Amino acid sequence: MVVKASGPRPTVVFVDDDRWDSFIQLAAILRKAKYRTVRITVAPSGWRAEHLLFDRYVSLPLPPDPDHLSKILSTEYISDVQPTESLAMTTYAALELLPASQWSRTWTSRSAVLDKWKVSTALREFGLRTPDTILADLTSPAEAVNKLSLPIVLKRRVGASGSNVNVFESLESLQIFFATVERPGDWFFEKFIHGESLVCASCVSDEGVDVIATYEVLKRIRLRGPSSIVIFGNDAKLEETAKVLIEKLNLRGLMCFDIIRDSNGDDWIHDVNPRVFGGFCMGQLAGFDFRGAYFHYLSGQGQIESSQCDTPRTKSFSFPEGRRDLFRSGVRRNSWIGTSMWIWRYWRLLGTRYFLFFIVERPVSSVRRNWERFNGRITSRHIKSNRVPLK
Repeated sequence: MVVKASGPRPTVVFVDDDRWDSFIQLAAILRKAKYRTVRITVAPSGWRAEHLLFDRYVSLPLPPDPDHLSKILSTEYISDVQPTESLAMTTYAALELLPASQWSRTWTSRSAVLDKWKVSTALREFGLRTPDTILADLTSPAEAVNKLSLPIVLKRRVGASGSNVNVFESLESLQIFFATVERPGDWFFEKFIHGESLVCASCVSDEGVDVIATYEVLKRIRLRGPSSIVIFGNDAKLEETAKVLIEKLNLRGLMCFDIIRDSNGDDWIHDVNPRVFGGFCMGQLAGFDFRGAYFHYLSGQGQIESSQCDTPRTKSFSFPEGRRDLFRSGVRRNSWIGTSMWIWRYWRLLGTRYFLFFIVERPVSSVRRNWERFNGRITSRHIKSNRVPLK
């Protein structure tokens, strides 16, 4: 689907404080389809390879407040917004300051699922299974371990992509870490569930669930981070649970739910992510038309291809992190052929502009890191010698 030029150009805004590959890839897909893409990032100013994927790119030295962000967005017609969790509340507050004619209200319910502890409480009220939790400012580590047992999870109430999620095998290690926490009210303890790591991903429009996919995570990019190798399946049990969750929380757009299936076959929901997810492109190539569903969500138009897993129980590899695992997984003489076909499929999905970004990004980042390192050494020398550098 390509957006027609008549009327205001639908815009998707990305707000972040770090580079997220799922944001970068979704932006490439959107721009290829003629949607307008805007990125607002908390990062040093200067040209970055990501500029190739956005129609507008704004770098801020510090996290903005809602008023500042609303002024940046005052000229945009916003169809959707994809913020990282750390900046989501600021983003939603900024949108509320804009005239109603400038943005859709399809994401207003997302702010209610940012606080992970509140979400876990709501899930239990809905009759859904979720690990037991205790607020960290209401109990000591010893009391938490006594109630929830070991291993135990300590996580920040607002966070994403595995950041600020810590698993402790002993009370001593938990106490040492907890002593460094400055604001216990921002954290909570959670019961650790042993089992398979599963994900249910979906895209929902006002007409209902357009696409839903389930997969098992075999490997992550980093500990508890985005998935890099998955196996897609057709898990009807998970899908029904997700549909109940979507209806109860009244969510729209792209989202995914992280689930642990224990040895008894019980499913425990432990995270709700109302944004684009790491398995978006893998799902598209596996036969689930998330791209068409997201275009339908944005515009209310377009046709979604029949979504089903093309090759059930076959491993899917994320781009670019999965390339080494993919190459090693095949028969040696066929590995280059399989890898080349994999790259070609991602090329067709993401477009030439994305691969140009991918080629340019590494040398540009390397030059920037070396320059920052060089400037750091020069500054350090001036401080040690009590000299002020010439301007």
